Amino acid sequence: MNVTAAAKKLDVSRVALSNFLNGKSDLSQEMAARLEVAFGEPARKLLDLQSTWDAAKPKRADLTPVISSYVPPFLQLKASKIEAWGGSGIMPRQRLSVFLRTLVNSTGSELKKVNFPGNDDSERPGWDGEVEAEGATPWVPQGHSGWEFGVNQDPKRKADGDFAKSVKGVEDPAERKEMTFIFVTPRSWAGKDEWVKARKKEKQWKDVRAYDASDLEQWLEQSIPGQTWFANETEQDAQGAIALDEAWKIWAADCEPQLKPSLFDDALTAYRSTLKRAVTSDQYKPIIISADSRDEALAFLSAGFAADDPDLGNFRDRVIVFREPGTLSKLAAQVSNFIPVILSREVEKEFAPYRASMPSFIVYPRNATASDPDIALETLNYEAFEKALTDMGIGHERAQTLSRETGRSPTVLRRRLSQLPAIRKPDWAEDKKIAAQIVPFLLAGAWKADNTADQAMVEALSDDVDFDELERRLNDLLPLESAPVWRVGAYRGVVSKIDALFAIKDVILEADLERFFAVASLVLEEPDPALDLPEDKQWAAGIYGKTREISGALRDGIAESLVLLSVYGSELFKGRLSFNTEWRAEKLVRELLEPLTLHTLESQSSDLPLYSEAAPEPFLSIIEADLRTNEPASLALMKPMSNVMFGRSYRTGLLWALENLAWSERHFMRTVLVLGRLAERVVRRQNIWHNSRRRIAECGPRLGLMFRRRACGVASADVRVSFA
Repeated sequence: MNVTAAAKKLDVSRVALSNFLNGKSDLSQEMAARLEVAFGEPARKLLDLQSTWDAAKPKRADLTPVISSYVPPFLQLKASKIEAWGGSGIMPRQRLSVFLRTLVNSTGSELKKVNFPGNDDSERPGWDGEVEAEGATPWVPQGHSGWEFGVNQDPKRKADGDFAKSVKGVEDPAERKEMTFIFVTPRSWAGKDEWVKARKKEKQWKDVRAYDASDLEQWLEQSIPGQTWFANETEQDAQGAIALDEAWKIWAADCEPQLKPSLFDDALTAYRSTLKRAVTSDQYKPIIISADSRDEALAFLSAGFAADDPDLGNFRDRVIVFREPGTLSKLAAQVSNFIPVILSREVEKEFAPYRASMPSFIVYPRNATASDPDIALETLNYEAFEKALTDMGIGHERAQTLSRETGRSPTVLRRRLSQLPAIRKPDWAEDKKIAAQIVPFLLAGAWKADNTADQAMVEALSDDVDFDELERRLNDLLPLESAPVWRVGAYRGVVSKIDALFAIKDVILEADLERFFAVASLVLEEPDPALDLPEDKQWAAGIYGKTREISGALRDGIAESLVLLSVYGSELFKGRLSFNTEWRAEKLVRELLEPLTLHTLESQSSDLPLYSEAAPEPFLSIIEADLRTNEPASLALMKPMSNVMFGRSYRTGLLWALENLAWSERHFMRTVLVLGRLAERVVRRQNIWHNSRRRIAECGPRLGLMFRRRACGVASADVRVSFA
């Protein structure tokens, strides 16, 4: 920029500026204020004074309406682009309010109220936009202003109609005398200035303004967030920068049903004060956010800076996400009226000199930051997860399924609901070496790292790779974007088994599956030593050293993997590997349960529901065959609970297993008959007969519902179903 251009920007003579630059005149307070407004250099630094900011502010405020701040070149957005967008259909009418809101919030001074209803609310009665500002800028007047806008081809006709409507809507002349009327069109309007002069002569308002495409082009030059928003909206290159609107669009638009901000309600309850402190503090410090994926962190910020939030909404339009290096450092060196969100180490490095000059957020994948994050987005608890899915229109049963399949991680949920193959498959699955390292972790599901038996089993699943090496591999996986594994204390595991299974299915070999079924047999056939103790001492099995060598985490993980391979294995492996996982699962369940004894049922009690899912036909056949014997083990399991404190009810596992089977049309009738047979044994002192249908519900609330819907009258009236 030459001296002439700089003098014009400062609204001073070229001679005055030249004298100052050449040392022929001292720096005055007026010149310092002009330099601050135009180029962002603090006046108090230039004057080397110890006065406060308020001492320089009056000068600056007086000059603000006539001097526009200098913004370094970022995106070249011309009036023709704005006009073309304005005439591209119905969407610009709904989005123009968001565009103007972004411009106002990013360039306004001392804003008290900014209300520009957009999208679905863009057609509601009243002002199209309303602003209250204590400070003035070239584009946003001081005081109360009412905004009307439209994308019509005839802007004058629209402006005339909106002007008359607004005069009628604000009936009190005294109120209108305190307001500025502003009309905005993205079209070129040749007669704009004449229209403004004519309307001012009517003296209906304190002031009248009109902005067309040419004005919006000039306004955009002063707003980095506005440029970013418009480039995203019109699918132009924004040099790796995106607005929060675009970040949410990327996160949610390809999902069916679409994700809702309520996914982050619990996180916002915990961290809203952190967000507010980040953008309002006088001493700026980058806020570190960790999440399963960067997209999840951006979605959280979009939900946090919601437009209707009374504390954070006005900051939304100043937030810009920087995904590539090269742009942020240039902008931060010149202006500070935006809030950067940093997504990569390269961008973070170039931002280092400006960390204390503006509010900012730095996003890391979980476990990838050396220090504790300020905001750590965890998986949702069950209640929050189901509430969010209900808000998305997902029913209770599917919500339960998705809870199991996703580990209640918003990132994994997004992949499960996405309609795009590129989203459904995480980036780490594209690297075959990384995918292969995940295979033993997937098959194990979860394990205890300080348990020697668990270590041996995980080593066996990995073809005897040393456990220390497996730990190193897991540590290398933790910092990955949307990491597939987790680590808490001594426990390790996979975030979502089904997500990982479908992601790495192509690298799973027949040898991996053979190793799994061999290990599964060893893990699941281990008896429960607690059964060697008298019933009144079983609750203290740990004290007596009567616990399984293999941890409950690994046992549960192996049983869950058995179910997944049985249900999905034929689809994933039968054609490619000629490996029948369903048949192998059925064979394993038979080996685990036959011959069926009371000790077997009690030892396997907690795993029976999973066995019934992995091998429903063999499981039901085994129970039916047992009930035809003279002394059925399953009937012996229906014994009353003792009065021992902390006593265990071993029949619960069998009843839940039968409930699983009852959901199948194929097995429903057989399951009801098995339940009737089991009911022959009186569990309580007082029997309750079949005509009190609520007793069926005691083997699971959903079974009771199914019974009422589908099985009334199936069993004879003398079948007792008094389960405890």
